[in-house]
Amino acid sequence: MNLRVIFATCTIAVFGSSIMTFDAFGQKQSLKEQLVGTWTLLSWEQRKGDGTKVERYGISPKGIAFFDAGGRYIITVMRADRAKYASSSLWQGTPDENKETAEGTITYFGTYSISEADSSISIHIEGSSFPNWNATNQKRFVAIAGRQLTLTVRPPGGDVVDVIWERAN
Repeated sequence: MNLRVIFATCTIAVFGSSIMTFDAFGQKQSLKEQLVGTWTLLSWEQRKGDGTKVERYGISPKGIAFFDAGGRYIITVMRADRAKYASSSLWQGTPDENKETAEGTITYFGTYSISEADSSISIHIEGSSFPNWNATNQKRFVAIAGRQLTLTVRPPGGDVVDVIWERAN
């Protein structure tokens, strides 16, 4: 009889463990859990209302995005093909060099919150290289498939911007 009790106990333990494993790993992660981490930029593309595409940051832009579990983020996107300054001094760019930098870079940071209902994030921009965005709120639609994140911006003018990221290792 002791052998049957031991067998039954082992069977229940194995069955219970498999159910617990299924529950722990079978649940879908929340959008926030999927978003948290470091992402590197793959592409930035604007589609205008007439169907034309604009790659404002070039065909191979550089960028990084960080989203932390506490609701803070930073996003930086820039053209990879910007020319080096003639001077090696950070503060001595020519007006043309400074213009190219300003037109070829966007950086902003602040806080974010998730809406699972419409798969979006609301971002509060605390600071931006584009001063008009400072202290503003914006919305991004989020799609995550495997290691790829797409943030879609739908500003009021009909244009749509897709920014595609890959999870960093």
